[in-house]
Amino acid sequence: MGETPAFEVWHGESMVGQLWDVSVDQPWFLCRFVPGAGWSELSPLLAAQEEARRQQFPKHLIGAIAAVRDLDVELRPVAGGEPIRPWMIYLADGRASFRY
Repeated sequence: MGETPAFEVWHGESMVGQLWDVSVDQPWFLCRFVPGAGWSELSPLLAAQEEARRQQFPKHLIGAIAAVRDLDVELRPVAGGEPIRPWMIYLADGRASFRY
């Protein structure tokens, strides 16, 4: 386990949380998610997206996935460097996955 997070997850001016212990399972990056101050604002939407994934993406829940994608979340590397705008991101229950 790292001593510092790899990324901070931002939505606008709000830090949603931090990503720790990033590993790769192509095409996904997998990590541990620690919520931040902005988590409560986005958690209902991310929970709906997680439910859509859990149910294997039924048509009536597909809007939740598009809504999260449209959030324009930004991953800011803690060690410095250019921010990443993931194409897909899932944040739930202490875990996260993203693609960019």
